[in-house]
Amino acid sequence: MKKLSVLLALMALFFADLAAAASAAVTAVTGVAQVQTGSSAPRTLRLGDEVSQGDTIVTGANSSLVLKFDDGQVAALTANSRMIITAYSYNPANESGNVLLSLVTGGMRAITGLIGRRSPSQVAYRAATATIGIRGTDATMATDGDQVVVTVKEGSVIYTYQGIPLTLTAGEAVFSRPGQPPIQGSIASVIAQVPQSFQTAVNNATGGALAAAVAAAGNGPRQGGGDNQGGQGDQGGQSGQGGGQQGGGQTGGGGGGGNASGS
Repeated sequence: MKKLSVLLALMALFFADLAAAASAAVTAVTGVAQVQTGSSAPRTLRLGDEVSQGDTIVTGANSSLVLKFDDGQVAALTANSRMIITAYSYNPANESGNVLLSLVTGGMRAITGLIGRRSPSQVAYRAATATIGIRGTDATMATDGDQVVVTVKEGSVIYTYQGIPLTLTAGEAVFSRPGQPPIQGSIASVIAQVPQSFQTAVNNATGGALAAAVAAAGNGPRQGGGDNQGGQGDQGGQSGQGGGQQGGGQTGGGGGGGNASGS
């Protein structure tokens, strides 16, 4: 009986560790999205599935995905996107942690959670070679691997490109490309100067198609990440496909440890 009790205790610890390893849950998905962990084969993501630090998330053509992290951070990917959860950790006891999400290609809308509200310097995003620091932010970014466009809906960001930092506030945007100085100004004026070949990715990231799905991720803590959150995301994804005004907000919840630089 004693051996059985020890075995059950070890199994409980094992599964607790597995649960703690999760960083975010899928709250909405349309089309095809996959996750790859290390060198393993990619697997299809469905509503309620969970992803962790180190995972690479990929969306296909005419597809989108919304992730809600443990602290309430939301990341919504547009079609043909690739994003790496470079670093993510969260300690719910003191609402501290670190976030670094790296957008390799495609478009992403990012809304900060409790970590960003408590310690803004511990949250950062990358888009190609640019780094985006936040100050309580709802922002979008798009990149083709060279060109980058960042827009700010709420809060502000520090956009660093080739070692030069630029501060963007709500309603502003920046467009950068190799060999030329960044263009900063109002969202409309900046997007108007983006080459036509890059317009689709930018419009997907700044448009309203993900708004309802992002809003459906909720304003409360991520509770267990599974079926309940997935159901909400499904409703948001269906209603969000028709467009609408951008929505979403700050959220809370979750578990972890790490830093925004990925170390």
